[in-house]
Amino acid sequence: MMKFLPAHFGLPLLEKELIEQAARKRTYIVRVVYASILFLVAYLVFYETLRAGEISPLAVLGRGRDMFNALVYLQFGGIYLFMPAITCGVITQEKERDSLQLLFITRLGPWTILFEKLLGRIVPMLCFLLLSLPLLGFAYSLGGISPQLLWTGVWMLVLAVFQMGTLALLCSAFFRTTVGAFIASYISAFLLFFGPYFTWMVLYLVGYLMGIDFESVFRNFPLNVTPGTFILGAFPFFGPPFFLALTEFPGGLGAWTLVGHSAIILATSGVCLLLARRCIVSRAFLAPQNVLRDFFSFIDRRRALLGVKKQLPALASGAPRCAEPETDVNRLPADEPIAWREMKKRLLGRPRYLFRILLFTELPLLLFCFLLVATDLVAFRYSEVPRILVTMALLLLWGLAVLVISVQASSLIAGERSHQTLEVLCTSPLSGREIVLQKFRGVKRLILLLVAPFLTLSLCEAWLRVSAAHRQTWTPRQFDPRLYLLISALSVAVYLPLVAWMSLAIGLKVRTQARAMIGSMAAIAGWCVAPFIAVVLPLGIILSSIPGSSQTTDIIVKSASFLSPVTIVFVNEVDSLDGFLKADAVWIVVILLFAIYGIALVAFRTLCLQNADRWLGRTEQK
Repeated sequence: MMKFLPAHFGLPLLEKELIEQAARKRTYIVRVVYASILFLVAYLVFYETLRAGEISPLAVLGRGRDMFNALVYLQFGGIYLFMPAITCGVITQEKERDSLQLLFITRLGPWTILFEKLLGRIVPMLCFLLLSLPLLGFAYSLGGISPQLLWTGVWMLVLAVFQMGTLALLCSAFFRTTVGAFIASYISAFLLFFGPYFTWMVLYLVGYLMGIDFESVFRNFPLNVTPGTFILGAFPFFGPPFFLALTEFPGGLGAWTLVGHSAIILATSGVCLLLARRCIVSRAFLAPQNVLRDFFSFIDRRRALLGVKKQLPALASGAPRCAEPETDVNRLPADEPIAWREMKKRLLGRPRYLFRILLFTELPLLLFCFLLVATDLVAFRYSEVPRILVTMALLLLWGLAVLVISVQASSLIAGERSHQTLEVLCTSPLSGREIVLQKFRGVKRLILLLVAPFLTLSLCEAWLRVSAAHRQTWTPRQFDPRLYLLISALSVAVYLPLVAWMSLAIGLKVRTQARAMIGSMAAIAGWCVAPFIAVVLPLGIILSSIPGSSQTTDIIVKSASFLSPVTIVFVNEVDSLDGFLKADAVWIVVILLFAIYGIALVAFRTLCLQNADRWLGRTEQK
């Protein structure tokens, strides 16, 4: 079709992107896998509804709303998980290949490059959304869905695609590397989605401690605060909470609330496009730099200069000069040159830098926890709010920690391939095992750095839950802090290294850095979701057909859910494991579960080290 258009109306970049995607075999494999998983999950989730239709076709009429809502939430999850991953490298990959300057000397302007690159990622994601049309049509045929709700769900999904696409495009234009853009895309999304809610809740708690009664302020507010306006104020940039409020309070939101939410999302996307236009040229030829490391180096130079100034009067009076400080051993490669190289180019290489980063992360967390504990001691009416905030903070910290560790580990070797430095690295007189272990040194320090935030938030939540259980305000059960802290410690000690070694294994096998990051994230998401699809839901369906086995079915299904690594973390943070299972089975499940994942950790580590030479492309040592 494009050959019939005038030359200045052509879309060469978009055409190139789509032709390249159509020529790849994995494009169709991914679509088939995505469609198969989507239809399988829909069948398993709505098995009871479909089974009721076999008995009486009239029994399923009006049940389409539940199916439609579940499909929309599934599509939201796919957009938020994969749209940043496939978009964040559209500009950074051009920078890394030194081909962005070639685009600048063509007739394509910066706006054209941005729009065509963005459309090259939006079109495939919209194709994934179109795969759910048969399911949406089936849900609509069951009834219970108004045309307004149908088009509202479709419109919000399209908004989410543009929102995440423009946010990832901005990160791709701003950052120099794909790794930086990848991490920044997800962190920016986290802050954009949950930052307003945390800000409102913290201000609410601070105001209560200062004697400000916000309830009376809202009560005397001239405008009526509906659930829709509250959701819009707490999550203005996040679609799923607004869609949840839309389905739960269909008469209390109104069309203007949807218009306001759409305007906010479109305005955010427009701002991201404007910033991307500004950054694509000004940050096109960035030299390798680390702002935080340069800041720390500036502090070290200032300290050294102040030390010299203090010695000047003594030197002028003839006093002996102080001995020179010993050379920092971390600045010398010693017997581990690759580990020294990894440490030198990262902030975690020097102990004093590590201590400063720890202070920068721990001080805000300590202030946050102090505010929550103070509110819990003073405001008995709002004792649930601090626990909700610290639980959300822990779950978000888990998401960010898994993201950062996965990206760093998967790009250790894949990044060397992308930068064409792996061949030089392999010429070193070191075995593949030694190369992998030394490359992994930076990831190990990153894991140790993340232990402190997890410990701080876990201790804060344990204190809040012990206080709540003592007052019996939120649960009739007693809370066991020893079990909670043990599970939290084991989760951090086992899951984070497991994510790192699994991602490193994928990075060793995959040829490019972008595929390694996306592949590791897909593997982690698959490991978390696959047990529910392949084990939990089929078991529930099979056992529910057996009469008189409801209690046994509940125990078996709950035990099978622990095959997913997120189950024990979620249950431990949101509820209590001794309330989820019987008291006599809790310790057995904990020991067995972490023993299994510990064995998986050892297996991935052994797999990486034993196959290091072969996966690095070197001749296997005999």
